[in-house]
Amino acid sequence: MIISIASTQFVFLALGMLALNVLLKAGGYAPNVAGTFPPLALTLAHQGLWLFCVPLVWIAFATACTHLKNAVLNDNLARATGVAIAAAIFVVYVYAGSRFF
Repeated sequence: MIISIASTQFVFLALGMLALNVLLKAGGYAPNVAGTFPPLALTLAHQGLWLFCVPLVWIAFATACTHLKNAVLNDNLARATGVAIAAAIFVVYVYAGSRFF
């Protein structure tokens, strides 16, 4: 289950970055061209590669949750946080992309 949730997070990040960069280029964005572009979209396009660390950190957290097996850190918590992170990634990229319209 950890692999499928982490893969979903990676796919959402990759597709979100691709779609956002396509929208920026289609809108006429270039580093030396003046224009008004959504700040969130620019930040995600320029610094989005750092977000690939989030699924890696979540994988370490989920692995720790499965091996510790105590009342607080359990499989259900790992799954819930993983799905919440994947949903947050999706929502952030959809919101940043929707600011173009």
